[in-house]
Amino acid sequence: MVETKTTKTRTTRLHFAIPVFIYGSEASGAPFQDITQTVAINANGCLVEMTTPVVKDQALWLTNTKTNEEIPCTVVSIGNAVNGKTPVGLKFSQASPRFWGLAFPPDDWDPATRKRPTRSPR
Repeated sequence: MVETKTTKTRTTRLHFAIPVFIYGSEASGAPFQDITQTVAINANGCLVEMTTPVVKDQALWLTNTKTNEEIPCTVVSIGNAVNGKTPVGLKFSQASPRFWGLAFPPDDWDPATRKRPTRSPR
């Protein structure tokens, strides 16, 4: 199944490979984890390539392994798998430009939302 994005990205998309750790639960309830990197990032989420199958609207947790910060997110798009990796669009539960640790984020990454996400208990 291919999901297509019909809305325009709200903030500038940057192509950065940032190592991330993604975890959540499968439909059966079994936990999973996926270690990968971003393909593109913005203030509202990212595009990653995952080896673990996910579904649209699935809730996940994303950890920036460089900073050890994590944030809840939702699967918003799923592309076609290539070589065992599927492009997956993730949207943060709230805009968090500082999550990526960029010193100079683009101007349209609203400074009012430049707060670091809070760490959840595991």
